[in-house]
Order: sequence, then structure tokens, then C-alpha cells
Amino acid sequence: MLKNIVILALLVVNATLVYAFVTRNPAPPHSLAPEIITEVQEITPEFVEKSETLELIAPRENYGTLTEQLRERGVSKDLIRQMVLATINRDFLFDQQAQRIDTPYWKRPPLDNYETVLANLELEDSKRNLLLEIFGDEIIDDQLFDNLFKPLNETLAFLSSDKQIALDALIRSNQAANTPRGSGFLRENWVDRKTSQQDLKRAVQELLSQDEYMEYQLRESTLASTMRRSMDGMDYSEQEYRDIYAIRDALETNATSKSGREGREELLAARAEANQQIEDYLGPSRFEEYQRLQDPIYRSLQSVGERYGASDANVLAVYDVTNDATSRLQEVTENRNLSRSERRQKMEEIQTEINVQVIDILGEEAARSVQQNTSRFIFRRAGRWGGR
Repeated sequence: MLKNIVILALLVVNATLVYAFVTRNPAPPHSLAPEIITEVQEITPEFVEKSETLELIAPRENYGTLTEQLRERGVSKDLIRQMVLATINRDFLFDQQAQRIDTPYWKRPPLDNYETVLANLELEDSKRNLLLEIFGDEIIDDQLFDNLFKPLNETLAFLSSDKQIALDALIRSNQAANTPRGSGFLRENWVDRKTSQQDLKRAVQELLSQDEYMEYQLRESTLASTMRRSMDGMDYSEQEYRDIYAIRDALETNATSKSGREGREELLAARAEANQQIEDYLGPSRFEEYQRLQDPIYRSLQSVGERYGASDANVLAVYDVTNDATSRLQEVTENRNLSRSERRQKMEEIQTEINVQVIDILGEEAARSVQQNTSRFIFRRAGRWGGR
């Protein structure tokens, strides 16, 4: 009984305290922050007339006027140049759109690539002249305008702006002139392309100094492209690249310009001599690596290894197997004492042995890829067709 009375008393006290807090708690003090009163100011015509406005010039007006307007208003130099170029581009784009003739989707567009390239080159030249007139020669070295004043700067930065522009025009117009105008193949087109390439080579030699032309060849020639691709994966220095290029260029370039059986034989002899000089230069160990990287069989095996997760050591082991098989196949094809059926049987036996060895090294799936991607090189190298 006493316990119940105590509980009831506590409830009454709690209720009383809650009531007192709710009814007697004072209101929060008035905020001391200043009251913001929005005042709407009427804009009169006189106010509008007094305010300064920037009116961009209309197309085809003097771009120098736009430049001065922007300078007077404190616009940064870089932004001014970009705005002026954007305005020039806009105006030229309007001209191009006005002259464009749309071709219906069901018809083939006219093959006027050469005329289009010439028009673009003329347009770019006009832009350069306008920018030089406005900003002076300083604009030439502005990196934001490299695409106009130094179009080949990515690979031929050692050339002046004038030579880059002239060389770019030569290359682009030459490429456009050699674009086939029809869908069929003509031997005459191939002859024309070879002649055009020779004309381009002479024009480039006339444009550049001897040293500049050599630097150009080290970057842009067919031999340079072949070397970079075939030596990819080999650790070599710039000087080694230049020295090997000099060896191959001196021996192979003239040979590649000839055609027919005589040209092929001369090219093979030139490559053999070049390889001997390169071996003397690199030494036996590095030359062996260099030769592997020139070999399409090894390149294919590298790709197989990358795809199926084979180690470099296993790829090299398979390469040794294929080289051994190639030698054995060549012996079979050169053995005149064998009949055609005997020769075919022995070649099939060698092929089976190759597959077994490759499976042991790489596994069945990768071995199947090796067979599919290297067999044509192995049998061609062994002289399969010559031995039939």
C-alpha cells in the first residue's frame, strides 16, 4: 500500500514539472540580426543609355576592332586570342555551310577529296594571315595555336613554323591526290602512287636542309616506322636506333625501290649484309633478341603468350621448338629421294611432334592457338611449296 502511494506521488510531481516548463518557459529573445528590406529600383531609360555595353562586331568586319574592344575591357590576352579565333572560325564556317551541297543518303557523295583538302589549306592560310595581322609574329609561338602555325610540332618540333606549314601542305595534298576515285583496282593507280611518292620525296628534300631531311626520315620514313614496330619490346637507346637506321638505310632503301625477281634478290642480299653489320654492332646476345623481334613467328607467339598467360621463358621455349621444326621440315622438302606421299607423311609426323611439345609447354588451348597462327609461317619458311 505504501509503495503504491509513493509511485502515485512521483507521477504527480513529474506532471507538475512538465506543465510548469511548457506554460512558463519564456519566449526566445528577438533576433539581433538586421532586417533586410528589398528595395526595387526603377531602371529609367537615362540609366540604360549611360551604362557601357560590349557589342561584338558582325561577321566579316574588322577583327582588329573586336580585339581593341576586348582589350579596353581588361580581358586577358589568352582569352582575347581565343575569342578572336572563335569569331574567325564562325565566319569561315558560315561560308562553308553556304557552299555545301548535301548528298541524299541513298547516293554516294562526290569523290572530291583533293579539292576539299586544297580548300581547307587555303582556309587555314587565310586564318593565319588574319591572326598575324592582328597579333603580330608573337602569335606563332602561342601553344594554343600550334594546330595552325606548327601543325607538325608533335613529331617535327625541330622545324620552323614556315617549314612545318609548307611540309604539312605537301603531305596532305599528296595524300589527297592519291585517293582512288573509283571502287575498282587499277595497276595504273599503283604506278601513279609510286610516282607521286617519289615526287613528294623530291619536294621534301628541296624544302628541308640536309640535316632536317635526315631528322625527318628518322621519324616519318617507311623504314623508321618498320623499325619502331619490329623493335618494340627491345631495350635500345636513341643512339642505337639512329645507328641501326643508318645501316639499314644505306643498304636497303635503294633495293626496296626495285621490283620483280631481281629486286627481291637484291633486297635479300642487302638485308643479309645489314644484319651482319647490325650483329657486329649489337653483339651476339642482343642481336639474337633483335632478330627474334623481326620474326613474325615470334611476334605471333608473344601474342599467344599474352592472351593465355604464358611466361616469357615458355614463349621462348616454344619458339625454339618451332625453329627446330622449321629446320627439319626444310630438310624434308629438299630431300629429292622422297616421293610426294613420303614427303607429306614425314611433314605430318613433324607437325604432330610439334603439337605434342607445345601442349607440354603451354597447354592444349594455347597450343591450338599456336598451330592456327604460326603454321603458315613455318611451312612457308621451310620451303613447302618449293619442295612439291
